Amino acid sequence: MKKLAEAAGAGTMVAPAATTSAVAPQPTTKGSRGAEVTKHPYPTIQLEPFLTPRDRKGSKRVIRDRSGGIAFVREDALSLDRIREAGIPLYNVGRRFRVLGPDGITEQERWIAPFDVIHRSRENPKDFDGLVLPLGELIHDHGLYLKLAPGIAELGINDRSDILLRRDTKQKDPTVGPVLNSFNTVITGRAKRLVTRTIYDEHRVDVKEALAWLKAFEAVSKAKTLISRFCCAGVQYTQKGNVPYLKKTSQVNFFPPDDPEMRVIAKAIDERFKERGGKRAPHVTILSLMGVPKTEAEYRGFLLRLKKARASAQKLGLPATLKASRLWDPDSKAVVTSNFVYFAPLKELGDEVTILTVNTDYHGEVKSRGVLSPLMAILSQIDIISAHAGAAVLNRQGTATTFTGPTGTGKTTAGAFWAEKNERYRREELKRRYRLDLEREGQSGGDLEEELDRIFPNVGILCQEDWIEILHDERRGWVFWSTERCLYARTGGFPGLKFVLAENTPILENVTADFGGARSIDSLGRITHDYFPERIFYDPTWGHLLYDRTSRPIAANVFLERNPNLDFCVKRVGADEAMKWLLIGRTPGGKYEPLYNAYPDFSGLLMTYGIVGEKLVEAVKAAEGGDLTKLGRGDVTLGRAIYDKLKVQLDLWRKNCAQVPTYIVNGAAGLELTQDM
Repeated sequence: MKKLAEAAGAGTMVAPAATTSAVAPQPTTKGSRGAEVTKHPYPTIQLEPFLTPRDRKGSKRVIRDRSGGIAFVREDALSLDRIREAGIPLYNVGRRFRVLGPDGITEQERWIAPFDVIHRSRENPKDFDGLVLPLGELIHDHGLYLKLAPGIAELGINDRSDILLRRDTKQKDPTVGPVLNSFNTVITGRAKRLVTRTIYDEHRVDVKEALAWLKAFEAVSKAKTLISRFCCAGVQYTQKGNVPYLKKTSQVNFFPPDDPEMRVIAKAIDERFKERGGKRAPHVTILSLMGVPKTEAEYRGFLLRLKKARASAQKLGLPATLKASRLWDPDSKAVVTSNFVYFAPLKELGDEVTILTVNTDYHGEVKSRGVLSPLMAILSQIDIISAHAGAAVLNRQGTATTFTGPTGTGKTTAGAFWAEKNERYRREELKRRYRLDLEREGQSGGDLEEELDRIFPNVGILCQEDWIEILHDERRGWVFWSTERCLYARTGGFPGLKFVLAENTPILENVTADFGGARSIDSLGRITHDYFPERIFYDPTWGHLLYDRTSRPIAANVFLERNPNLDFCVKRVGADEAMKWLLIGRTPGGKYEPLYNAYPDFSGLLMTYGIVGEKLVEAVKAAEGGDLTKLGRGDVTLGRAIYDKLKVQLDLWRKNCAQVPTYIVNGAAGLELTQDM
């Protein structure tokens, strides 16, 4: 126990027909359709009258949204003479994209994105989402962004505010991103399907077929299955698959299997298992399949390739038809992005846990379903909380504050707000506040400065930003330890990102260009790193953040909400009320994730069945009274397995919140005020 506890751990403006005067900046206003456009109103030019005669109907040089409006237009499809005669500066028309050849010099094309796409995409996002442009595909996710096509890279912006892009037609790899060390994934979010097997023999058949698919991919690609071994929170993992990117990211994000810090934690975990009559912590295997045919037609093509490779599908163990596959989704009538797990009470977990991920190359999905979900199940057996949380040192005693909440509530921001060393304002402000505290305590002069010098280097430190383990130690109370070697965080709002990118080449996942997401003409067309699904793998050894993942006692819990309808900014809660907030787990988008955590298999199942929010509160209350049908949607066996996993975490959280001061902080108040709280 001691070893484990101490282990390191504007309105829309139509340009006048004959004016070239600039529009003076004005306050934010409402457009003609009630849309708040931007802090500084911008001209909106109706481009239809200025199209050349041959481009007015069915032209490939004019890309229209689904409402028929112009979303993207080649510059030579516009009559620049008529635009000038109308007294309209070309600068007011939109953002120009200059497409250069592989040499980065020879110009190939010029395209213009009209400024009005900013508010039009906000008012009617479905008109734009999924629209294919000559430079890539538009994606609406917390705003409109452009996923640049394979072979297109951003070079920057010139003195005319044009976006400069380089196109290399020989570069066809869709996984290569548009900036240095960036990678694209096929999907950028949750898999469509979660399959939970409650009978172990059925799960074994799933695993057997998955291994057969890996052998088939080996035969077709002439490349061996990729194997990655790593450690997370003291538990050992082996990942087998055919996605090079996932092998790379698992080794970057987590610890090597023989990491000294993890070995100490692993030993302590094994001791806790032995104390409870077990042998040691279970091992986790992740089978990651990418490229499984989606349809019968695709499967027939795959079988032909397999035959050319002189491999027998039958001998490998593949089904005769895709419909007969264990991976087939009868609802979609296809193979969709999926996760397969053995879902049973904790006591039936066994010594080996195997997770299948199908047709997803998104690290966040493999991390959540493949790594952290089984981790919670394993450590629940030895009374450890697995929390979708970060931690930071914010007080002079050196103890930790935890920040628990779903994605988008600001866990990373809360933990790292004071820790960024290059943004001097925040560190100086923190120092000023501690100086005021010491002055109120009666200190002054040299004694004050000496005490300030002692305290200040040890506060405002980030410990972990996404997932922590929490246990109760008889001597130290409630303590946490870290699970990840490198941070896997959203780039949007990441503290000191410009300093990180200037000095290092971190892996960047799913980089896109702004196409109205920032609601600003200055950002339009530029890679801003604000796309919601974009992630950075940040290595703390780079030193931009004050970082220390050493295990520490917890002084306070903060549950992060972002809900403008709440009538408070901060509120202290007791254990019972804290449990209700945890169970409901409201996201900033108004959805629900049990325990603020979509990662565990039981959470995914509850979310799939719609047993969330107040429904979950009622179902848990019924389960406490012996009725498990509400949790299992009528299935008692399933309800029992869900309750078994959920109850362990709830009981531990209840004890924790009864002993550790717990607060609800509403981030809707804004960044600065939230950090003050």
